[in-house]
Amino acid sequence: MSLSDKRIHEIMEQLMAYARLDFDQKIPLDDNEDELTAIAAGVNMLGEELKANSVSLKEKERLLKELHHRVKNNMQIIVSMMRLQTLNETDPRILAFVRDSKNRIDSMALVHEMLYSSEGFEFTSLAEYVDFLQRSIFLSYAPPKHQIEVVLDVSDDCMFNIDKMIPLGLILNELFSNSLKHAFPESKGKIKLLAYRQESNHVLTYEDDGIGLPPNFNFEEVESLGMQLIMMLTEQLDGEISMNYIGKRKGENFGHKVEIVF
Repeated sequence: MSLSDKRIHEIMEQLMAYARLDFDQKIPLDDNEDELTAIAAGVNMLGEELKANSVSLKEKERLLKELHHRVKNNMQIIVSMMRLQTLNETDPRILAFVRDSKNRIDSMALVHEMLYSSEGFEFTSLAEYVDFLQRSIFLSYAPPKHQIEVVLDVSDDCMFNIDKMIPLGLILNELFSNSLKHAFPESKGKIKLLAYRQESNHVLTYEDDGIGLPPNFNFEEVESLGMQLIMMLTEQLDGEISMNYIGKRKGENFGHKVEIVF
């Protein structure tokens, strides 16, 4: 893993900790005066502010609701900082990193926004969350006049607290964005998401009918940040993941299907 990828991992893990209302960690900073170090310093400052505003959470529910609102707003500040760092940037790798990171942060901020808007601000409906999330991702990645259909079938009993919704949201963000970036070169196809309860577990199945995975693909050996995040977040859910092709078309594999049981 390169130094940049390691720093990106540290930033994402730190933001996930804040999303769980854990503000005690900090990202180690180095002497490099680059974009990632500046963002890491901003994330540490965010943690200090959020921790200062969480002192009386157990005393008043109103403050918990306000904290969710502040977390969401401060995550948007981080996004704005990242954009400012790239105003004059032309490196496509850095620009892609900022766009991908923005959507990952937005997926976490959406959980806090929905908790802030709910009555009990404890559980979030996955069906409602996914509907908002996929619309946001399509705005970022889908080409104009695309013909990509989305079919959502999420059971009403898929309700999760913040500890599960944050990793679930990040996993879904990676799956949707990966399909839109790579699966449909002709901007045409279908994405399906199925989620339901099975005895004591939940099952999430995601598939698209795009061009498919590379030959001899082994998701456990892929070094991309997105796949590493999916693997790490599935472990965080105490879940198991499987990935395969949908079928064959003209003698070649097409599409891909991901199933996570947690």
